[in-house]
Amino acid sequence: MNYEYKEKVNKNGNQFASIRDKGENSLLEVERKGNQIELVTYWRNEKTTKITIPVDLFEKIYKGMIQG
Repeated sequence: MNYEYKEKVNKNGNQFASIRDKGENSLLEVERKGNQIELVTYWRNEKTTKITIPVDLFEKIYKGMIQG
């Protein structure tokens, strides 16, 4: 696998995870901010997209993708 996964809790208490695709030099950052999930993508070190969604919608997406 050419991916690197990191998980931590920021100083402000928010949960944070990142997934880096080393071959494409792209990055996905996921941060929980209260009852919101913030998803940010980077490609070649430039921010390309950012979306903030409610935690319950994120859970619905996850369950739909995993449990089919």
